[in-house]
Amino acid sequence: MSIHTPKNHQHCAVCCLPFFNHNTVIHFTLMPDGGVQSEIVPTEKVQGYQGVMQGGVITTLHDTAMTHCLFSRHVYAMTAQLDVRFIKPIPLNTAIQVQAHCLKSKRGVHFLQSNIYVNGQCYSKAEAKFMSRHGMLGGNDTTE
Repeated sequence: MSIHTPKNHQHCAVCCLPFFNHNTVIHFTLMPDGGVQSEIVPTEKVQGYQGVMQGGVITTLHDTAMTHCLFSRHVYAMTAQLDVRFIKPIPLNTAIQVQAHCLKSKRGVHFLQSNIYVNGQCYSKAEAKFMSRHGMLGGNDTTE
């Protein structure tokens, strides 16, 4: 099942343009357990040290996955805190999988986690808090 991107997010430089490589827009699908996942092949476009993804881009991938996990629940929120653990360097030109899950939501604060896998092994983990957009920057929790 495809994840709907709200209208006010359809110009995102990360989600709506080929950000992680030169050809592919990232696309998330809903998993049976309620999380979301995507598979991408990062290229030299997101290189840090030779042959591996740059750390800020890895962080961006986690943030993107968790944002889309919230979209799958029709929640429109902004990142309030994001903690990333880099376990192994993520290689370029290799298929990687990112997954995100919502752990809990309480009073407009959403707690999520994300993992990035290469060949079934976890290479990076993240945990985050998101705040619902209602009342922030004149926004609300609608898709308009």
